[in-house]
Amino acid sequence: MDEGKLGSVILVVDDCRMTRRLLSMYLREAGYEVLMAENGLEALEQLGRESCAAVITDLNMPQMDGIELTQSLKEHPVYRDLPILMLTTQGEERERKSGLEAGVSVFLTKPISQELLLKELIRVVSSSSQTNPMPIA
Repeated sequence: MDEGKLGSVILVVDDCRMTRRLLSMYLREAGYEVLMAENGLEALEQLGRESCAAVITDLNMPQMDGIELTQSLKEHPVYRDLPILMLTTQGEERERKSGLEAGVSVFLTKPISQELLLKELIRVVSSSSQTNPMPIA
């Protein structure tokens, strides 16, 4: 892992507690700090309190799904360049297209291995023009 990424904060957003726990374990083992949210609304609240290097979000969630969360973040000037990885059990092309059009950095299908998740996370965070945005005021 890139030493410069150790200690970076990653926000994991998924309505499934087991998925949040698994992704959190993957990330913590790699040296990341992890924040968690159950849906897009909780994710926005988290981002209002803490800055993050990237967001890993599920597509389908109650209250605010991953597409709506991505659109909200991309409309905010502070978070326009925040890397967003979208995970879903649905690998259909229309979901992938919707995610990419909303501004998702990379679209991944569950189940995902720790190796692939970390490879894609490091790639999008490294190519991001911002390091740690300020929380939304």
